[in-house]
Amino acid sequence: MGIGEILGVRTIKISTSSPYSLEEFFEKIKDTPFEAGKPALVKDGLTYVIAFPQIDRNNQVQIIGNKGLFYVQRSVQPAGIDKMVANMALEKLTDGLTGLSGAFGSAKKKCMELAQNTADIILAMNL
Repeated sequence: MGIGEILGVRTIKISTSSPYSLEEFFEKIKDTPFEAGKPALVKDGLTYVIAFPQIDRNNQVQIIGNKGLFYVQRSVQPAGIDKMVANMALEKLTDGLTGLSGAFGSAKKKCMELAQNTADIILAMNL
């Protein structure tokens, strides 16, 4: 186990045979059954991500990328501006203590496993 995994970093690179946009990639995978749940294309700030249902407020499997190169990752910030604002408010109220829950515990480990499982399923699709 490397330092990245200890800190909860899990990013799996996926290259596709065609230069799919994120939207096209989403169309290819949206009906696939994933243990992480049903994916959704979500506006996140200035861009879009493919997001799976949150495990808790600090753990979510997300897919980012474009032009045939995508990354499945564990994110500590759930996608969507509404969730970002709510998390920022909680962080401010607790002096950052609520963010620590994303760094430790079983939810972090589960999210990392789901990210790997999601990537394995997509890789098996040979897109």
